[in-house]
Parts: sequence; structure tokens; C-alpha cells
Amino acid sequence: MSNPLEDTQPRSPFNDHPLEAATEILPDEHPDETPRGSGCGMVGLITALMLIIALLIVGLAAAAGWTAGQKEANIHATATFGASVAEQMAHIPTDIASGNTTLLGVRLNYVATLAPNAPGLAEFEMTGTAMALNLLPTATLTPSPTLAATAEVSPEPETTLEIRSTPASDSPFDLVSLLQEAQAAVNSGQHADAIDLLDAISGVDPGFEAATVRQLLTESMNSYALQLYQSNRPALANTIVGRIENLGLPMRDGLTYERQVAQQFLNAQAQAAAGNPNAVRTLQDLINQGAAGRYYTAARDELYAYYIRSGDFYAASPDYGYCPAVQQYQLAVSIYSGGDANGKLNFAENMCAQATPTPDPLLGGTPVEGQTIAPIGVPGG
Repeated sequence: MSNPLEDTQPRSPFNDHPLEAATEILPDEHPDETPRGSGCGMVGLITALMLIIALLIVGLAAAAGWTAGQKEANIHATATFGASVAEQMAHIPTDIASGNTTLLGVRLNYVATLAPNAPGLAEFEMTGTAMALNLLPTATLTPSPTLAATAEVSPEPETTLEIRSTPASDSPFDLVSLLQEAQAAVNSGQHADAIDLLDAISGVDPGFEAATVRQLLTESMNSYALQLYQSNRPALANTIVGRIENLGLPMRDGLTYERQVAQQFLNAQAQAAAGNPNAVRTLQDLINQGAAGRYYTAARDELYAYYIRSGDFYAASPDYGYCPAVQQYQLAVSIYSGGDANGKLNFAENMCAQATPTPDPLLGGTPVEGQTIAPIGVPGG
């Protein structure tokens, strides 16, 4: 018997289709077969990308290195030009003071070419212009004579002056005049001026009359160095001799020895100023060369002053006192019997006689009185 409520009940959609087991879904119906083609292409693409990236890195590194090299080269070039300009600017006031308009014009043109905005250049140019105008001759007007109507004025013969005695140079400067001025300076013994002129010529055009410039520079630098040694200016003289060597110029006989002795004296001066006891031996070696030695008198003066400073140091030191100072003053008096050492010696002897001998801290209780003490380091006076 049918259920009268059957038509009013909800029906299941699976009543007519019973549930079945789901079939497993596999990626491929043939699992034993391996896919081909796509793997090799991907490896090649990755390799190509890596190669491109490596090339880009190398290229960027090379570009960075080149840029850094250019910057460094520019820095060196700027420093070189700056030093050259500064050197020329330093000489301009001397040229103005001496009235050397020729060399002044060369320096001004040189600086204006390399550094037209150099500080002070405009003022120097105004001064140079004023100097040049002052040297111009003043024109005097004279009435011209009245000529007869029949008189024929014949033209004056044209005089040709041989200005250039050397091959022409591409430089805008009058190097021939500079070279002639340098020759005149050498002939008159103005060797410092000659060196400046010859340096200016070489700076403007190193190839201009190179043999003549070298010959004049050799003569002027050797003579100037000897003048400096004779006038007791050893430091500057040694600088000139060093330049002679650096330029590869021939050196006059005796200059090597002059430089060696001058350096010995300069070393002794530095040691004495620093209170170095080695100054005594170095100065004594110069004195032992005799009165004919170039630094005999200067070495005696330096040693005399050193002994006085040493005595003053002992006298003022609470660890030594006047008794050790007596010996230093005596050494100074043995060099020059007059001067400050005499008064200091008398005073130190009186104070030493009144003082009670004190143990020397360096000798473990031995009294200082009567003991010989070598000079010690003293502050430069």
C-alpha cells in the first residue's frame, strides 16, 4: 500500500544514481614517458642571461676604472699647472721692484694663458701696463722745414735689422730678446737673474735654442753656487748644486767638496740648536781644518755659543748647579777669551766656592766638585 505522504517528502538526487568510487586523476595517462624539449631551452636561456649580466658587470667596472683614472689625471694636471702658476706669480713682485719689464711681460702672459682668473693677476697687469707706458719716449713736436717747390725729397734708405739670430719659435713671446738678456746677465755676473731668465725660456719653449740655454744655465748656476758658498749662504748654495745634478749639467771642480763641508756645518748648526752633544765633535772637526777652512770662524762662533748655553743649563738646574757650569764656561773662554763667557765663569766660580758639594745623582753619591762633566743636551738658545 503506498504511503499517501510519499509525494510530499523531499527526494534525494542520488536515489536513481548510487554513489560510485571516484576515479584517480593522473597528470598523464602514460607516466613512464619523460617530457622533452622544454628543459634544454630553459637552461640555454638562463646561461645566456648570466653571460649578458657578466659582460655588463665587466663593462661597468671598466668604465668606472677609466673614469677614476681620468679624474686622477685631471687632478695631477691641475696641481702641476697650479704649482707653475704660483711659482711665476711669486716672482712677479721682484720683477716689478727691479723694473724688469721684459721678464715681467713674459710671466704675466704665461699666467694669463694658464690661469686668467688667478688672484692678483689683474692688479699685476695694471702695474705692468703702467710701467710699460712710463718707459715710452715722450714725443716732441718740431716744426718741419719749408721746402722749395722744385726740391725733390729722396726717400731715406731702408735699414733692415737682424732681430733673430736663432731659428724662429712658435711661442708668442720674444724668446730671442730674453736669451740675449740672459747672456748679458751672465756676462755681468748677475747669475741669479740669468737663471730666472733661462728658466722662463725653458718653461715657455723647452726646445728653443736648447744647447745655448743649457750652456748658459751651466755657467750661471755653477758661478752662482760658488758665490753663495763664498758669501756664507751654504743652504741656498746646496740647493743650487742639487739643481745642477738634477738637470744633468756639468759641475765645476770643487763644488762637490764645498757641498759636503757646507752640509757638515748645517748639520752641526742643527745639532747645536737642538742641544745635541754630537754638535761638539762636528764643529770641532770643522775647526780642525784650520783658519783656511771656509767655516772655521762660523764653527768657532757656534761652538762658543753652545758651551755658554750648556753652562747656563747646568747653572739653572737644581740637579747640577754652578760647579758643573764652571767647566762649560771655561771651554767657552778657551775659544774666545772675551765676551759673555768671562763674566759667567767668574760668577759661577764664586757660587760654586760658596756652595756645599752635593751628591751627583748620576754617580751614586760622588760629590760634583772637581768632576769633569761632558756637555749634555741643552735647549736651543
